[in-house]
Amino acid sequence: MSKNETNENNMGKGFFNKLSNGDFGLAKTFWLYYMLVSVVFNILAKIIVEPIFLIIISITFLAYAVTAMIGIWKSANKYEGSKFWSVLAKIMIVIHSIIGIISILIAFFV
Repeated sequence: MSKNETNENNMGKGFFNKLSNGDFGLAKTFWLYYMLVSVVFNILAKIIVEPIFLIIISITFLAYAVTAMIGIWKSANKYEGSKFWSVLAKIMIVIHSIIGIISILIAFFV
């Protein structure tokens, strides 16, 4: 599929559909849509003191993070650069997933 065909196919897609399909490219998806957004959510979580708002922020971030992680994985599959970066991105997603699951288990059971 040519770049023009890809761009034409993406024009009708919404942001979250493009994100989850890995259509933004590996670097942009990882650094902008995952890492930077994670930092913003973490800052919000530190600022917010009301438990209900903290729960809402946490659930929202969880849904977003899963979508972004799927997008990173798919971007890594499409990545045409060095294999090192696509493998490293997938390793980071696995590590972050494990940390996320452990954090959720600790939050609910400890």
